[in-house]
Amino acid sequence: MLRRTRHSAAVASAAALALLLTACSGQASSSEGGAKDSIVVAQPSDLANADPVIDNGLYSTNIFHAVYDQLTTVDGDGELQPRLATEWTASEDAKTWTFTLRDDATFTDGTPVTAEDVRFSFQAVIDSPDSLNKIYTNNIASMEVTGDTEITFQLTAGDSVFTRRAYYISIVPEAYYTEVGSEGFAKAPIGSGPYTFESWTPGVSTELAANPDYWGGEPAIANVTVEPIADPDARLNGLLSGDIDLTAITPAQVASVEGSGYTVAEGQSNQLIYVGFNETSGGPLADADLRNAISLAIDRETIIETIHDGYATVANASSVAPNVNGFDAELPDLAYDPDAAAELVESSGYDGSAITFQYPTGGNVPNSAEVAQAIASQLAEVGITVELEGVEYSSYVLLTSSKSHPGMYITQFSPSMMDASTTLNYLYGPTGYAIFSDPDVDALIVEANATVDTDARNDVIADIWALNAERTHLANIDYTVATYGVAPGLDWTPRADGHVDWREASWE
Repeated sequence: MLRRTRHSAAVASAAALALLLTACSGQASSSEGGAKDSIVVAQPSDLANADPVIDNGLYSTNIFHAVYDQLTTVDGDGELQPRLATEWTASEDAKTWTFTLRDDATFTDGTPVTAEDVRFSFQAVIDSPDSLNKIYTNNIASMEVTGDTEITFQLTAGDSVFTRRAYYISIVPEAYYTEVGSEGFAKAPIGSGPYTFESWTPGVSTELAANPDYWGGEPAIANVTVEPIADPDARLNGLLSGDIDLTAITPAQVASVEGSGYTVAEGQSNQLIYVGFNETSGGPLADADLRNAISLAIDRETIIETIHDGYATVANASSVAPNVNGFDAELPDLAYDPDAAAELVESSGYDGSAITFQYPTGGNVPNSAEVAQAIASQLAEVGITVELEGVEYSSYVLLTSSKSHPGMYITQFSPSMMDASTTLNYLYGPTGYAIFSDPDVDALIVEANATVDTDARNDVIADIWALNAERTHLANIDYTVATYGVAPGLDWTPRADGHVDWREASWE
């Protein structure tokens, strides 16, 4: 059972995770009747490219999901829902997927959205040498359009969550994209979503306007300004001055926001913080007893309370957060037992030599230096010596993606599809970022990928987490609780996947 040492009631249920917020910014513009109809959203980074075929970053996707339709969508609780596709079927082996499309969607240039546009959009990702979306299309063998509103995908291997991968492929108009090319499209994008792309001034803002002809109805917020502000203190100052209506805040900023009369929204995020190990270099971390000892030596509750101000939940052996499909609630929280840890250290044959323990000096691992220092101190108490090494974030990402960490390392993983498949294939699997090789785990991943029935697949995933509990390939630390500052008068619901979605926001 998950425990939080503070604010536990706020994350105990899905209702609490989706807080409906109230309150208001004097800076929001008004319609003729005086009601506010615009918002300013601040996020840590900018679009990298306004072409959704190319870019797929979290903060870019916030904009893309407002401007474009995708075949499917994921709701605020992480559940898969129809969007451009009204229904879909899969073959028993999960290698053939057929989607039926709605017939009333139009691009903002007035042309209808057809299955040919869908095929083209997926093919554009496949063909582009620069697309960051290939992780969602690399299993596609072929596509066949069988009508204006039907398309069939043939996959190279069974994929039970292909519908969730489709959530990240934005549908663009084939004729216009072909005419202007990627560079031209990025200058004047056309989509079929609830908002139109008005302008982008890199480093300054992206401007969106409500699409009055959207098939799903015109959104309540007429105009959205998205500002990239990397400095969390600058975002906070903008919020409290009334220049910003909505932004993520750090746990350390919560008191300032609450004390200023603004609303703090919080909800269990999809982020896992974990310690990984280089098991393949022949060093002491190849021994499961030592890895198990490290996990037992970590006092997760103290880390959460003293470093994260209570804004996290203690992890179990599931390497996904509680709101991600595939989480196993039957597993106990990972234990803190320094006596048992010391015994395992002795039985492992560890000779006391220093183990490199790397952490990022920036980026999206909350309080990474403080957490690494706390863990180092806790490990010393059971006889394990580590040598801390802070690494600049961009270099750290390269170390992780190239599986080049020499010893222990602390990092995070946030499955964008809200399904354990992402974690298993891009972290645990043979081509994943984690630095271990376990044939038992690999075989179970193949089985899970080919299992269409959700309950049956989750049973297979549970077997993988059970192996992690036994062998500690990843020493999970905690599941992050996200916090946001919201202007008075704004009704907005935070999402489990970390996306900031203003499509259903409104002013009181």
